[in-house]
Amino acid sequence: MAKEAPKYNPHVPATKTKGLTDKQKEMLDRHAQKHSKKHIDKMIYVMTKEGKSFTVAHKIALAKVGK
Repeated sequence: MAKEAPKYNPHVPATKTKGLTDKQKEMLDRHAQKHSKKHIDKMIYVMTKEGKSFTVAHKIALAKVGK
């Protein structure tokens, strides 16, 4: 039986993602591999506080913070 690879997720603590769906959390886990902590934090803020979708939050984070 093969072991699953450990999650690479240095940017997304569970305490910050309260209120997001499981799918959004999973997408953020994968997304955090290619983007900065500031980018991920901005996306989490936009999704939780402003109620925007993942795609819209990503576009806003790119515009305000960058990659």
